[in-house]
Amino acid sequence: MDDMIALRCKYCGAPLDASAVKDDSPYITCSSCGTTQQKMDARAYLDQLMGQVRSWVSQAMPGGMTPAMTENVDSVARHNIFMTNFKPKVDMEFAAYKFGMNNLLSQSLMVMPFTTRKIVTSHTSNQAFEFGAKMNEIAPLAVSGETSKVMTEVTRVTDAYALLINNCALIGEDKPGRFTLMANNFTLASADFGHMDDYAPARDRFDALAQLCNGCEMLMNGDVASSRPLFEAGRDKLKGASAAVMGNIKVAIMGQAVNQEAKMAEVLIELTDYVNGMGGSKEIFDAVRRIFTFQYPAQGNWAFLLNNHDRLAEIFGYMAECVKAKNGSGTLPITAGSGDILVPFWHIDLKYSFQTGSLWKKHSVEVSEILLIPADFVIDGDCLSSPRLAVTDVFSVKGSNGLFAGLTGNETSISNSQGLGRLAESAAQNSAAGRKIVAPLSTKREAERIAETYIQWMSKTLDKLKLSNPDVKELIYIPFESSGNRLTVKPEFGVLTPERVKRTDLGQLIVL
Repeated sequence: MDDMIALRCKYCGAPLDASAVKDDSPYITCSSCGTTQQKMDARAYLDQLMGQVRSWVSQAMPGGMTPAMTENVDSVARHNIFMTNFKPKVDMEFAAYKFGMNNLLSQSLMVMPFTTRKIVTSHTSNQAFEFGAKMNEIAPLAVSGETSKVMTEVTRVTDAYALLINNCALIGEDKPGRFTLMANNFTLASADFGHMDDYAPARDRFDALAQLCNGCEMLMNGDVASSRPLFEAGRDKLKGASAAVMGNIKVAIMGQAVNQEAKMAEVLIELTDYVNGMGGSKEIFDAVRRIFTFQYPAQGNWAFLLNNHDRLAEIFGYMAECVKAKNGSGTLPITAGSGDILVPFWHIDLKYSFQTGSLWKKHSVEVSEILLIPADFVIDGDCLSSPRLAVTDVFSVKGSNGLFAGLTGNETSISNSQGLGRLAESAAQNSAAGRKIVAPLSTKREAERIAETYIQWMSKTLDKLKLSNPDVKELIYIPFESSGNRLTVKPEFGVLTPERVKRTDLGQLIVL
């Protein structure tokens, strides 16, 4: 069985765990990519790999020699063989792998729980692991201190590169246990970088990411309390790596990515606090999972906003407030009225001016208006592309002054919120005990953006309209009656009921 210790995974090319190779099971699972295979298949792959490696070596060796045969050759001769026959090949091939590695170093290599992300790599892990096997085969030829140092960097960098390629695949696949596999790869990559001068920030970065991954695995298994210290340790180490990157030519390219990963660690820390603060029940954890897994529309600039994980901390905060208001330990700004379910809306102050009157009676009028925007608009692609569907469209209802007032300059408004201002202003802090609550899915910045887009549309339609930036005042909760998965339209909204409200499907939302 000793000859099987060096078995390789036939799927990714990684060395298989020696203890697992030695046990009696005919199957073995790769701790790098997570695939299970028969040991005989891994043996066959290893034979194929080593055949390719030896063929590559024999083509470059002079006179049909092998690296093992050179052990009886003096060190000067071995050095000359390496410099003449192998170093040009190694330099050319390694340049491609190092370029691929630098491309990965420049990207965030962490993913939040329940989510996936596509990362394109220049090589497969099998290719990188095979190159490392070639380097191990010719290692006896690198006898000088300088060539030995070069070979160490080449071997370690390509080994780490192969491990990170496997993690890129895991980032794109939300399968059970993937964070444990990613932690394994990050730990080994950290060890690779630890053997090289000037790569200490990379070592610390991947050690930190291993901690974050182990924390994520604990979090997803329900052990929230144990995950937090790992997230804190990972964040602190990432911040240290970020500071150490400055001025380090070897790893300067990864500075921005490390900062992004540190921000993700902050979100994970806040997440554990929110889940603990909300009681840590299965219902709460399922709600958190759904927030992570919402498939947000990817339209234009919205794609950047909605795929930025920094927004999640704000949303978790709103959800925590909802849970506390529901269990009696907190309150929410709830408007007047009856209803069995509380629906969140953004209350926005809108100030605008318009020209009225003709000839010498022409003058400008300033108006203060309100908009109400359902806080789940971000999951509706039609709302993002046509913002009038997401708001109480106050410009669709004309002011009450009439056409003659427009000619005489007596108009006071060209919009009409039909009393919704009174509803919004009635919001007061109250307990939500006994009522269901729809959790908000948007942030204050996103509400501001949809309002800005709406008024930009209206300014093109109404030439005499001049608008200022909308002011997002607060998130309020309006009672509605529910009928199955639908909301019964409130009389107070009337013709201003947003289309988003009319087609709300509570089954698609998080209802606490």
